[in-house]
Amino acid sequence: MKAVLLVGGAGTRMRPLTYVVPKCLLPVGGKPLVQRTIRYLEGYGFKEFVLCVAYLKKQVIDAIGDGRELGVDVVYAESEHPLGTAGQLKTAQPYLDDTFLAMNGDIVTDLNIGHLLASHRRSKGIATLAVKKYGVKIPYGHITVDDDSRIVAFAEKPTISYLANAGVYAMEPKLMDYIPEGRQASLETEVFPLLLSKGEKVNSYFEEASWADVGSMADFERVNDQVLASGT
Repeated sequence: MKAVLLVGGAGTRMRPLTYVVPKCLLPVGGKPLVQRTIRYLEGYGFKEFVLCVAYLKKQVIDAIGDGRELGVDVVYAESEHPLGTAGQLKTAQPYLDDTFLAMNGDIVTDLNIGHLLASHRRSKGIATLAVKKYGVKIPYGHITVDDDSRIVAFAEKPTISYLANAGVYAMEPKLMDYIPEGRQASLETEVFPLLLSKGEKVNSYFEEASWADVGSMADFERVNDQVLASGT
């Protein structure tokens, strides 16, 4: 099975660092983020990788090469400009003819990929999204009223919990047919809603796992400190 890594974004929230270095090459715990991700997936038996590159792509290609030094095979799906999560994924279509794993290039997690893939096979859908629990603290008291404007419940500054997209997916090649060719497109705001509207079976997978989005300077510093402290 192949793994597709979406590493073509410009990393605007990580500027000024990403003016000169693509986000996926920034070191997390002393290792480039993309190398850390490859090693993580290699632990689940992945040996073939498709890297979807765009912004500062030559640096990524020069750093990772054909993957030989990491003991894996790497090919590149290239675009001249960032195309969003779906647009970048579309560039990998020529390399995919069977179930594949796709993963955003800016996350650090210990999610059990084997369990995710097993869940996907059982569900027999077009895609299975790993999800995580996320809580938002409301800064005000939450009031519930009935049809007569009578207050029936009051909660002081509650935390609202929901399931969020974790950026790790098991997918079938058929999904590519729903992605427009050659333009910016988003999995989250365009493709997944389209799949649901067309009656395609899209499933979720949840387990308790660590997860971090290395998407801002604050997140980068926090995750780097955590990784260094853990020695992983």
